[in-house]
Amino acid sequence: MKQIYVVFLYCLVSWSAFAADDMTDMGDESSIETGVVEIDGAAETDSKSSMMRQISPVAGYQALSVAGQDIDAAYLEESLGERYGAIVLFHDQGEAFESNGVITPLRHQLAEHGWSTLTLTFDLPFEPNVMLSASLDKEAMSAEGEETDDVDASDEEAEAEAQETEDASGDVNDDVIDNTAMKADLPPVPNLERIEAALAMLQAKGIKQVIFLGHGKGAEVAIDMLDSQTLPVAGLILVGLSDVDVDDDFKGLEIPVLEVYGTQDLPGVAMAIKQRKASMKRVAKPNYAVRQILGANHVFYGLEPMLLMTVRSWLKATFIKPGRK
Repeated sequence: MKQIYVVFLYCLVSWSAFAADDMTDMGDESSIETGVVEIDGAAETDSKSSMMRQISPVAGYQALSVAGQDIDAAYLEESLGERYGAIVLFHDQGEAFESNGVITPLRHQLAEHGWSTLTLTFDLPFEPNVMLSASLDKEAMSAEGEETDDVDASDEEAEAEAQETEDASGDVNDDVIDNTAMKADLPPVPNLERIEAALAMLQAKGIKQVIFLGHGKGAEVAIDMLDSQTLPVAGLILVGLSDVDVDDDFKGLEIPVLEVYGTQDLPGVAMAIKQRKASMKRVAKPNYAVRQILGANHVFYGLEPMLLMTVRSWLKATFIKPGRK
C-alpha cells in the first residue's frame, strides 16, 4: 500500500511539471491574442492593441481662414433630415473648441435632432486676480517712502554690473533676442472677425436661423457678438454665466434667451442668475427663461444628458413650429 502511495505522488508531481511546461509554451501565443507581451516582468503593448487605441480625429474638423490665419473649427450637418437652423457654440475659458462636458456632447447630439452645429476656437486670455496681503502692501509703501543717501552710488554699481554683463555675454543676449523675435506669434485674431467668418460660412450653406450657445466665459463673448453681426441671431443660450455687467444688454435683447446652470456650479453663478432673473421680471421680458439642473457642476459632468434635454426642450418650444418633429 505504501508503494502504491509513493507511485501516486510521483505521477502527480510529473503531471504538474508537464502542465506547467505546457502553459509556459503557450504563454507567447496567449499573450499575442490578448495584445500584451510579458518581458522581464513588464507588460509591453503589441501593434494589434495599439491599433485599437488610436485617437480618432475631431469629427467635422475644418479650419476657418481668418485674417491670413487658420482658426480651428468643427462643423456637423444635421442628420435628422429636418434642418431647423445652426447653433454656434462658444467654449469656456481654459477649454478648447472640442472639450468634454458641455461643448462636445451638445454639438454631436444636437446635430442628431435637426440642428447643425459649429464650434470654433476663440481668444480668451486668462487674467488672474493677484491680491497682495496687507503686510506686503505696508512693506512696499515703506520701501517707497524711504530716502537713501547713497542712491547715486547704487546707480553707479548697477550700471557697472550691467556693463560687465553686456561685455561678458553680449553675443548670448543678442541670440536670445533674435530667437524670441523668431518665435513671436502672429497677432491674435479678434473674436469678432472669427465669428464673422463662421457666420459667413453658415450663410454660404443656406442656413438662415442661427442660435448662439456660450459656456462660461464663452457666454460673455456670445453676448458681445450679438449686435455686430450681419446675419441676425435668432436666440441665445447661456450656460454657467457668472456675475458680469450685462444688465443693460439683457434688457435690450429682443431675442429669446435661455440660462442654464447647475446647483454645484462655480461660486457666484447662482446669485448672478437670480439677480438677472429678477431684473427681467421687473421689465416684463417674456422670452427669458432659466433652467436649473440639480447636482450639476460647471461642466455638467455625468449630467450631460440632462443638459441636452433641457436645451432641446427649449429649442423645440421656442423655434420649431407645431406639428414638426
